[in-house]
Amino acid sequence: FFVCLQNQESALERIDLRYSSIDEGGLTALTNALANNSTLKMLDLSHNKSISARQWRPFFACLGYPNVELEELCLCDNNVTDEELAYLAQSLAKNRTLKALDLGATSSITNTGWAPFSRLLCDKSSISSIHASNHTLEFLGDQRIPVDLDDLLQLNEQRNKMIVSREKILKYHFQNSENNVQEFIDVESKVLPHAINVISQICSNGAGRTLLFELL
Repeated sequence: FFVCLQNQESALERIDLRYSSIDEGGLTALTNALANNSTLKMLDLSHNKSISARQWRPFFACLGYPNVELEELCLCDNNVTDEELAYLAQSLAKNRTLKALDLGATSSITNTGWAPFSRLLCDKSSISSIHASNHTLEFLGDQRIPVDLDDLLQLNEQRNKMIVSREKILKYHFQNSENNVQEFIDVESKVLPHAINVISQICSNGAGRTLLFELL
């Protein structure tokens, strides 16, 4: 069945494998097929507890492949732990299509598991890092998640991703009054025009005008 996903003429967009008792071998076959498919948009693998936590890792890695065009992935009620979520978040750093990742109401996920997703959506280490963060993911399921992560998911709901990037830079970088023009030295040239535009948004206050004057 999964071989058909590798067919260039495949038009499959949705696959529902809830309660399918898929095992490691089946997940491996699906992973190999998905890596060479660009039509599938929705995949539901919920309620498949025969797959151990570690066996999910190769599948998660596949989500970072350039061909994968998934927009919705459902993983409710599976053996996904904090440690595996770190692998998942790492792969999604290369993904620009997945909007909804439904992890259900998994009580086993703690703040440790959510932390990589906060960094995924907004790497606050620099302006360039914020700009390069994931601005696509909007949903992580119906469970309690940290407030800061929920705020980032809501920001990502904005369709214009340049605006999302700008809002994150304004909120999470320039809120620190100690940030100054020296930080622009390491900003990539393709990001610099966007960063200058962001500064123009804060020029209504003295700090913003000072920073823009120093930069120019």
